[in-house]
Amino acid sequence: MKTAIIATGSELISGLVQDSNSKFLAENLANLGFEPENIFICGDEKENIKKTIFTASQSADLIFISGGLGPTKDDQTKEAFAEALDLKLLYSKKIEKKLENIFCNHNSKMTSNNLSQAYIPEGAEIINNEKGTAPALKVKTEHKTFYLLPGVPSELKYLFKNKILKDLKKKSKNTLFIKEFNFIGIGESTLASKVENLTLNPALKISYQAGRAEVKLRLKIDENSQLAAEEKKEVINKAAGKIKAEFKEFIYGEDQQDILDKVHKLLISKNLSIATAESFTGGLIAERLTSRAGSSKYFLGSIVAYNEEIKKEILEIESELLERYGVVSRECARAMVENTARIFDSEIAAAATGAAGPASHNGKSAGTMFVALFYQNKIKVFKLQKNYGREMNRYYASQIVLFEIYKLIKESEEN
Repeated sequence: MKTAIIATGSELISGLVQDSNSKFLAENLANLGFEPENIFICGDEKENIKKTIFTASQSADLIFISGGLGPTKDDQTKEAFAEALDLKLLYSKKIEKKLENIFCNHNSKMTSNNLSQAYIPEGAEIINNEKGTAPALKVKTEHKTFYLLPGVPSELKYLFKNKILKDLKKKSKNTLFIKEFNFIGIGESTLASKVENLTLNPALKISYQAGRAEVKLRLKIDENSQLAAEEKKEVINKAAGKIKAEFKEFIYGEDQQDILDKVHKLLISKNLSIATAESFTGGLIAERLTSRAGSSKYFLGSIVAYNEEIKKEILEIESELLERYGVVSRECARAMVENTARIFDSEIAAAATGAAGPASHNGKSAGTMFVALFYQNKIKVFKLQKNYGREMNRYYASQIVLFEIYKLIKESEEN
């Protein structure tokens, strides 16, 4: 099914706001086997929106339109859509009642312009939006399906995941023939060159997506393949098996959950406590570990020992060790994590020390980093030598820490 995405809003055209909605929709549609043929961005002018809808619908059968469903004068998506498809706008008492309840619950007075949100194109199915005032809409014509979604990213994501996804899964015929893998610790170009050496079936299309200190690989059967369904499934499964065997040490997932979600769920399900000690990451690891609701069930605390004296006084690292090996060293990272586990009495401890850059630090070049983990009375120390720049070095180290925590817990499960 050919798919198109339209993002409306003059703020997108001017560059004042980044279009994250189209990225989200494109990624999730691709995961379902709906590869978007085009992504359009247009301003708030009604005629412009009409032209864009007409152009998109010429080649696509499934069209997503985001933005322009609010109560202000520049919100003209519904009017433009109705005119483009020659539909009437009808007033919905159901939406009016919902708006009244929202404003009543917030002890706010509803202004008359809010009622403009109660007008919808004839034949539209209302998709209730519990996260905002603007409802989403689904409109089916004889050959095409349109989804009109609010432009607020949090509302759009909520509606897609909770209200639209089920519908799309019924339409998709390709979900069995797509496989994704998430990697940490290996670069996109290195991964691609190694995958090429696996000599996978030519019926496969392989794509890569470099993220922030991680890479996503997607396997998909070529649309032009003449293989039967069972053959396609076999090709995908065989390729997936080769990739898992070859890159086991770098793969953390085969789904849409990021590494932080996976660590969060593991720590809660295993009832494990964790504490951190950080130097050059400046509390970034602790910040990420506490970013999910419910993290208080496992996170005990952190010591950000940025200064050498703090390492001695608070983390209780011996002066002799620091003088002999330096603060950017395997030995320092080991002492940091060992003392953290003892101070907090945690089941897991993580520590990071290094030269974030741009200049060298403690005699070590920028990008020289050491991370250490304590778990089940064992300590592992990893040296990282990757100079991506100061900000990215810090983030990369935090990714490796999260990934190694995940691997340690999963390995203990297997054993």
